Amino acid sequence: MDIARASIKRYKIILFLCFLTLVGGVGAYFEIGKLEDPSFTIKTAVIAVVYPGASAYEVEQEVTARIEDAVQAMGEVKHIRSRSTPGMATIYVDIKDEYTSKELPQIWDKLRQKVNDAQVYMPTGTTTIINNDFGDVFGQYYALVGDGYTMKELYDYADFLKKNLVLVDEVASVKILGEQTEVIYIELSASRMSAIGFSPLTVLAALTGQNTITSSGNITLGDRYIRISPTSAIFSVEDIENLVIGGAGGNLTRLKDIATIRRAYDEPQSFKLKFNNRPALAIGISTVEGGNVVNMGRAVSKRLKELEAFRPVGIELNEIYMQSDQVIKSTNDFIINLIESLAIVVGVLLIFMGLRSGFIIGLVLLITVAGTFIIMNGTGITLQIVSLAALIIALGSLVDNGIVVAEGMLVGTERGQTIEDAASESVEGSKWAMLGGTFIAIMAFAPIGLSKAQAGEFLSSMFQVVAISMALSWFAALIAAPALGKLFLKPSKQEGDPYDSFLFRAYKAILEGCLHHRFLTILITIAMFAASMIIFSGMETSFFPDAETVYYNVELWSQEGTSLEAQEKVTQELVDYINSLPGVKHISQFIGGGGLRFMLTYSPPDSNTAFSQLMVETEDGKQTRAILAKTQEYIEEHMPAVDGHCSLFARGSGMSEKIGARFYGEDAEILRWLTKQALAVMEKDPSSEFRRTDWRERVEVVRPQILKDQMQSLGLSRPLINYAIQAATTGATIGAFRDGDKSLSIKLVFSPEERNNISLLSSLPTWSPAANKAVPLGTVFSNLETTFEDDIIIHRDRSRMMTAMSEVKLGRNSDAMLARIKPGIEAIKLPLGYTLEWGGQKELSDESMAGMAVAFPPAILIMFVIMIFLFNGFRQTIIIFLSLPLILIGIVGGLWLMRMDVSFLAIVGLLSLVGMLAKNSIVLLDQVSADFEAGRDKYEAIVEDGISRLRPVAMSAVTTVLGMVPLIWDVMFGPMAVTIMAGLTVSTILTLLVIPVLTAVAYNVPCPENSEVEDEE
Repeated sequence: MDIARASIKRYKIILFLCFLTLVGGVGAYFEIGKLEDPSFTIKTAVIAVVYPGASAYEVEQEVTARIEDAVQAMGEVKHIRSRSTPGMATIYVDIKDEYTSKELPQIWDKLRQKVNDAQVYMPTGTTTIINNDFGDVFGQYYALVGDGYTMKELYDYADFLKKNLVLVDEVASVKILGEQTEVIYIELSASRMSAIGFSPLTVLAALTGQNTITSSGNITLGDRYIRISPTSAIFSVEDIENLVIGGAGGNLTRLKDIATIRRAYDEPQSFKLKFNNRPALAIGISTVEGGNVVNMGRAVSKRLKELEAFRPVGIELNEIYMQSDQVIKSTNDFIINLIESLAIVVGVLLIFMGLRSGFIIGLVLLITVAGTFIIMNGTGITLQIVSLAALIIALGSLVDNGIVVAEGMLVGTERGQTIEDAASESVEGSKWAMLGGTFIAIMAFAPIGLSKAQAGEFLSSMFQVVAISMALSWFAALIAAPALGKLFLKPSKQEGDPYDSFLFRAYKAILEGCLHHRFLTILITIAMFAASMIIFSGMETSFFPDAETVYYNVELWSQEGTSLEAQEKVTQELVDYINSLPGVKHISQFIGGGGLRFMLTYSPPDSNTAFSQLMVETEDGKQTRAILAKTQEYIEEHMPAVDGHCSLFARGSGMSEKIGARFYGEDAEILRWLTKQALAVMEKDPSSEFRRTDWRERVEVVRPQILKDQMQSLGLSRPLINYAIQAATTGATIGAFRDGDKSLSIKLVFSPEERNNISLLSSLPTWSPAANKAVPLGTVFSNLETTFEDDIIIHRDRSRMMTAMSEVKLGRNSDAMLARIKPGIEAIKLPLGYTLEWGGQKELSDESMAGMAVAFPPAILIMFVIMIFLFNGFRQTIIIFLSLPLILIGIVGGLWLMRMDVSFLAIVGLLSLVGMLAKNSIVLLDQVSADFEAGRDKYEAIVEDGISRLRPVAMSAVTTVLGMVPLIWDVMFGPMAVTIMAGLTVSTILTLLVIPVLTAVAYNVPCPENSEVEDEE
């Protein structure tokens, strides 16, 4: 079928369809899902096991190890990471990269089954919680504050908002962070309790008897059942106060006569949240999977305005982070870049291809982009920085097929052919070569799209968008271009050779010179390639750049074991300083832990009262780095008692440590000795800062030495003794109080003067069941012994692991620092049974590269096979593959001149260049092969076909290079843009010369005898 003639015959229908595509593309753009960054699946579930009263070592042996044993039997598990702390085990289960988000629900069900099966081996008193929503992103992030309001009043209003906002379209869930837990305190004097012969167990018995829900039966009245429900349940603090308690000798007394009962917040607190120095609650709102963040944000804002009438006076809802606003800003910036790229590409076409041809190719390009938006909307591909960058990257390649067809039609009509004949000759003569070249260009991006690593998933939309747009460009060139040619091109035979211009004559002269000095040309090319490889080997590498936004992150660590109040005081000092800096807009304080996951790359840190995190918002993103640097300087110079680190938020990868040396082994002392040596090596490097280990410091522990015989003779047990100590410290839970849909713990505590005083511990009364009276606690222990123990124990893949970690100073390269310190750390002599493994950003980078490396050989093989089918031979294919390394010459020069690292995205740009250069080479060699088969003189065919393909090849390169200009200044895609621009520029020039030379060598083509240039052969 002659596609071009059919298109021209029905050109009105084709043009109408083109118009519908353009209109549909505009509509699809406004409907398509929008995100700030591409979504990728956090393939991690968190298992939390509470084991009250247990030490970190007891938790490790009795809880963590058993859960790890159960989970490791799952074949889907990639890594098991765990953190054992006093009373709590936290186990992170990472799933292998090859499993998709659709398979995860089934895997989580299997995980629950494994954990449930392990419950029979758990110690008594443990509680297990499995969270497989660890990766949920709460992109609409608010802070609720109210001067003069209690935290309970704030929570009540936050809960009201939650119940209303969860019903908004495209809202998946609403989460409240920072709630202060309320309890009922029964506070009494230990000495008075002893005097009246009062046992805490009697309070427990009274509460249990009065508060237990039991059935009281039904009564039949006629033909009806009526339920009987007696009163006297506990519904208020007054009910607790009026409980009648039995003492020694049968005396009865009301609880309020011997104790103070009050409703208060649990002490000591473990977490606090502040916004601009005001106590706050955080409200996070997540979007449904595949939802439009912008639409959700607008719907939430609209609903909040509707609820404004219910907001108590004085309560404010402030914005911490608005993903919808960030998406709009990010998308608008990239749309401007896309429009600029389109304008540049179309402008170049109009200038160099002529008004009519340029207009045809420009319309083909717009139709392709519009069609891409339609398919993206239909297939659920979101509009975000990567998919938009993919369109910009592909713009130059999208016009390749249109240029080939338009060039053929233009030259044909200038030679006097009708538009039908010119279009038919152009399309039919090159459609399979264009298809092969298009598919090869798509396959160059396949390693990115087929990678199972997290970075591959992050960039997967690049492959998808490139594949869709390039495939559409082929169809548009074959179908739309001839119809547009019918509309705009008219036969106009011109006298003379259409290639008789200065550009073509200059190229012919240079090409013939290279052909006559072919081996010298090859040697010079090899020398240039060797030089570029030498320079390339010395260039610094990196992974993903940090996000350049108005936000930055501050982490503060005090000595392990620091109370929340002390940490709050330290944090406040830094907050006061940051507030004094010009350009600071908001500061969110998270004391004792981290916030909600408000972006995919932010992972909430584990809870710890010695830790606090600040999220600082500046007024202008251009100020962020300067304010961050001043903050870091203040911490280092004025806060020697804390370890602090300021950082920008990550983009494309998680916010893990920059450099991590993991040591595996069983003995904690040896692990600390090894990490101490590693930290000493890191400290010597000028780029290193914020060095630490994940086990932190050992903490002080007081151990009463129990006299077992005395304990048993008094009828006491370890739980009863612990119960008494709890009452003298943090409070002993003796019951629960139901308040609506909440359950508040009831705690028994001694009076303030008898609490939290280690010197009074031995004199505190403890009820003895055997003696039926209170006895001093000191009668059951010999002395108080103080020791130090690990408060945090880390496992990775069921083995103890301690990591020596370091961050890198702002503006420094982590890979370069790693290269400097690696020999020194690897030189540390490891005892038998101990191993070293590298983590940090380098591990993430290596995993991402390995993910692409798996898909790269099949992609290259497919490209090779396509070329063999296209050319029906091996020589042309080998020539093209020999020319591909030439892209490195331009890449190295471009990155070196721009002082850029060889980043992960620069490598992605290199892969895309393989397809671009191969596609241009096919355009060049396709005509040469056809002329060889037709029996044309080989030397003449090489020279003349090089001239005829100069404009399509050069225009393809020029449009691609200039179309990338708007991305040069983008922090994330700048290295990729420079890679493509420099690599394609140099490699195209060399290709136009080297491929004809290699063809002449491969086919042993002699130079004409009458040439003025002597043949070196």
